[in-house]
Amino acid sequence: YQRRVRGIPSSQFSKMLLFALTLLILGCSVEQTSAVFPTTALSFGHNLQSYMMLKLDMEPVKEAISVCSWVKKKTSDGTTDAWFHYNAPSGMHEILIAGRIRGWAYMLKNHLENSQAVPSNEWHHVCITWSFQSKKSILYFDGKAIKEEASGSNKLTMGGTMAIGQYHKHADMRADFNNHAFGGELLKMNIYKRQLTAEEVGEMFSSGMCSDFEDTLVADVFLRWETILYATERHGDITDEPISCPGDHWDVLYFSEFFNKVVTSELLEELMEKWDVLGEFVGHRIDDALVKHLKRHHY
Repeated sequence: YQRRVRGIPSSQFSKMLLFALTLLILGCSVEQTSAVFPTTALSFGHNLQSYMMLKLDMEPVKEAISVCSWVKKKTSDGTTDAWFHYNAPSGMHEILIAGRIRGWAYMLKNHLENSQAVPSNEWHHVCITWSFQSKKSILYFDGKAIKEEASGSNKLTMGGTMAIGQYHKHADMRADFNNHAFGGELLKMNIYKRQLTAEEVGEMFSSGMCSDFEDTLVADVFLRWETILYATERHGDITDEPISCPGDHWDVLYFSEFFNKVVTSELLEELMEKWDVLGEFVGHRIDDALVKHLKRHHY
């Protein structure tokens, strides 16, 4: 390394090298983590060809269900844009939710009338919940209940089909839709096999899009977002939309303790002046031989 580091004290070089390796290791960690567990939304084309459909055994949600998602509608608030629709053979509109929830939220065919306006091109959190035990359907917007309706003694009708991104005309797998395509984005759409509490829905919203709060409810999940994201067939124009979350693994670089102990302002200035030192690492991976060398000569 001497050709590259002439004029830099060995103690300073050790710190600079440690800082460079930290950046590389963190960068590798972020890249690998993002590839396996990304914070990813789904973007739906605003057409009748963009949809996902599932035919599942609905028995686990026959007596209770909650459908929750982060939703970004892209149409005007006067346009009906259905993002979730469950129809059954004898129960059309068993569950229907549109980006325009004003006038377009149904649970067990019951209309949850509300006056909630939903701005376009903004992320908002929506939940619709019901249970046979409570005899209530509740609609939530951004963590707050905006409508509650008595649901009577009915249970969810079995044998239907779920459509994501479209207003479905049928209870089977036919790709035949009314002209109310979603055309927006969904994130963390999960279906639960019980009626979530107001506290849970509120915390789901307040925790934010980038939180892992949903993991605390994994035992109650009927259909996970990961299943929709990775294991459900896509039709038409449906694409992954990466979501930028503040922090991630790079937070460590902003901890005062890290800077105070390892990276001083003088070292950063020296690092910028001697930036070519880092050129040695371009295109190289950190293997065992390099790690052994660093331990032997720089610790």
